[in-house]
Amino acid sequence: MVPANHLVWLFASTFLPASVVTETQPLTHTQRAAIWTGTGIAAAALYLLGCLIFPYSNCTKCAGTGKSRAPQGKAFRNCRRCKGTGRRTRIGRRLIDHHRRNR
Repeated sequence: MVPANHLVWLFASTFLPASVVTETQPLTHTQRAAIWTGTGIAAAALYLLGCLIFPYSNCTKCAGTGKSRAPQGKAFRNCRRCKGTGRRTRIGRRLIDHHRRNR
């Protein structure tokens, strides 16, 4: 397993100039904070882009089937949470839709 120090150095060396990051010079607290902040912003942007492309995911209650078993286990009913569609709107998509409605 690679130590966390090496992972930070590897990640930082791909985005920061060589004068800032060298193997012998450890990263300062400010540089580490900037790297983690940039990583978080990039991850959030990728998640929101994914929510734009794929706005729905499987319903967690019925696992995307749209059905739930009756209490006796013999009959099926439509899932109450997704109303039988098997899909739910992702949280990121809800945020995007809310922002678009309230501009």
